[in-house]
Amino acid sequence: MLTRPTWINFGDADLRVLRFLWDDARVHHDFTGDAATVLAAARTMAVRARLVLLLGLSEWVVWRFDGLHRRKEPGEIIEAAWCGTVDPRYLAFFELTREQWVGPVEGPLWCALTFLEDGFRESYAVEADTFRAISFVYRLAFHVIPDRRPFASWMTAILNRFTTTYPRLPDDPIADLFDRRIAQRLGPLIGRDALDPSLPIDAARGRAFLVNLIGQVREEENPFLASEGDLKDRRFVGIPYAVP
Repeated sequence: MLTRPTWINFGDADLRVLRFLWDDARVHHDFTGDAATVLAAARTMAVRARLVLLLGLSEWVVWRFDGLHRRKEPGEIIEAAWCGTVDPRYLAFFELTREQWVGPVEGPLWCALTFLEDGFRESYAVEADTFRAISFVYRLAFHVIPDRRPFASWMTAILNRFTTTYPRLPDDPIADLFDRRIAQRLGPLIGRDALDPSLPIDAARGRAFLVNLIGQVREEENPFLASEGDLKDRRFVGIPYAVP
């Protein structure tokens, strides 16, 4: 199981204290963050970089509520989503029952994980879904994080890093009309360490992380990792779970 990374820093805040408004019936109406700068940067990134950005934002929300609930799903979904950065189809389609995820802890988790799945599902074909997910999860994180200063510093550093290192690539959908080479169209592989502004990007280390995690997630039979049958239904061709 992944542990909280060092780049997620809540300062001296007591995470047990919830100082934000939450109403499951209105959710984003109380958000005050502006995602315009984040979206402008995301539009200049490769598809895989957008997915990693979305996943990084989701981790901020998941770790903010660590220890305040007993659910296994948030950690399992985060791990499966990291596998999905290799090929989005590796993240299984899922729906969490809304009525079972309510309140100021599980409500935000439901929102983050639901938008994460939606942002991944057709990311290689419908970029608007990913942009919508990035916007929502960024504003959600801004709303629930107790001390926004470390988050804001991280956000600035990562946007600068990703727009420079992982620029948007030209994509000709006709060249892969039947979506047989999705993983090759997303841009360079990106490991979890790329989200740590204090570390230089190391492609080999990032690939090793993904290889090891996929092996671990398969061994643990993570329910959010797509099965080989799921991949076949989504027209996957090649060796499943391989890292290019």
